[in-house]
Amino acid sequence: MSRDKDFLDRWNIEQPIYNALGEFIVREVVKRVAEITAAPPSAFFKVPPTFRTKDADSLLEKAFYRKKNYPNPYDDITDKVGARFVPLLGRDLEHIELALKSIPDLDVSKDRDFQEEQRQNPIAFDYAAKHFIVRPLKELVTPAATVPKGTPCEVQIKSVLQHAYSEMSHDTIYKSQIERTTDMQRNAAKAMALLEATNDYFEKVDDEVRDALRSVREMTSDLSNLYRELTMISPKATKLEGILLEQYEKLAGPNFEADVREMFGKKGFLPDAIRKRVEEHNPIFQQPSVLLVYLDIHRRKERAKYDWPLTPAEMEPLLNDFGQSVEN
Repeated sequence: MSRDKDFLDRWNIEQPIYNALGEFIVREVVKRVAEITAAPPSAFFKVPPTFRTKDADSLLEKAFYRKKNYPNPYDDITDKVGARFVPLLGRDLEHIELALKSIPDLDVSKDRDFQEEQRQNPIAFDYAAKHFIVRPLKELVTPAATVPKGTPCEVQIKSVLQHAYSEMSHDTIYKSQIERTTDMQRNAAKAMALLEATNDYFEKVDDEVRDALRSVREMTSDLSNLYRELTMISPKATKLEGILLEQYEKLAGPNFEADVREMFGKKGFLPDAIRKRVEEHNPIFQQPSVLLVYLDIHRRKERAKYDWPLTPAEMEPLLNDFGQSVEN
């Protein structure tokens, strides 16, 4: 059929353009979310951000064989490429929406406003993710291809729980070939109500954890700034930071910043010692709290080794810098 062949020929030519647009949107959103939240993408996104272009057969079927009645099927289908972002909590969706809308020269419109539908019908429980259609406001030049003005991309933003629901319902509730029985719809509504309640509890737990860790995170922030100032390199806090800070937070005292500066003034070799160990890929010396370990050794000498939370061998380089050893 000439109609179908012409449609697919155009898609085969233009698919790289849609790939380039999807890749651009994912890259820009991930970068901007990291700036907004100050969290690494691997921690914020619980499913890796991704994009996909429609399979040719699926696109052809949607264009002509599902009674969609598009006036101009190729141009009217707005999800030829789609990007997906999945954070942990429902409230995290706002960060991604903000990041998406901050991309210059990009028109962002809601494909469907599930939040508004909830406000209109608050006793109904249904899928509540964010769906947008985005289009470049002018020609977009990317390393892979030049994207014409107005090329559409669908963007879905949903929490982990919403993602689980959509994966379950993808081939059932919202597909025309499946008869949506009353029981099916009722069970889906109950599932969505449970997921919404679970998200609310998750957010309360997250608030409580943040409150409990606020002082610790503030201390890590202060130590990170001090680490950069004294060593001229940036720290890289990992799980080791939590282990060290749990042990040394109370030992540090209220004036730890002034005390660390005074210690570095007397021990001028410490910045070079830290940089050398970092170059040797010793992760302990990349932690902001290594400053507190040094401070404890400076204050308490050999007695400091009794409060060290890791193995004696891992403390040996720190002690050696002060002329001591775990063997003493």
